[in-house]
Amino acid sequence: MQPIIRKRKLEDSNELAHCIALVWNTTYQGIVDTEFLKNLVKGEKQNAERLKNNLNEQPNYYVLTIEDKIIGWLYFTLDTDKYANAAEIHSLYILKEYQGKGYGKMLYNYAKEHILNNKINKLIIGCLDGNPANQFYQHLGGKLIDTQLFREKYPENIYLFELS
Repeated sequence: MQPIIRKRKLEDSNELAHCIALVWNTTYQGIVDTEFLKNLVKGEKQNAERLKNNLNEQPNYYVLTIEDKIIGWLYFTLDTDKYANAAEIHSLYILKEYQGKGYGKMLYNYAKEHILNNKINKLIIGCLDGNPANQFYQHLGGKLIDTQLFREKYPENIYLFELS
């Protein structure tokens, strides 16, 4: 039962869209509008199509699997629009039943290694206020440097990591 991190493939799209809906509905209850969460479930097919269509535009999108089942995922870019000379993790999620087992740190370290290999030593991660992952990012060494609104509505904390 060894976890494997691999690049996202086209055939992962349906399962990944389902995982996204699951994680958002377990993580963000009481943080974002219930209607928003319901729409993620209703829109799984459309989200899967979007994931299929964006496959080549998102080269740093990885899934974490155990026995060929997606249990988490990671998406990062090597630059940001707002923070110069920093990479950004846009998505780092683990299914609820696999949280607390070190898989999030495994994905974070995977991204960190790739980012450092590209001669970038700063990393930005946004995390919605109220999400327990805020403590996780602080524990990993993230420094709260900013807040902004996600979807013009939900407060999001921005963490900076100085990588070495």
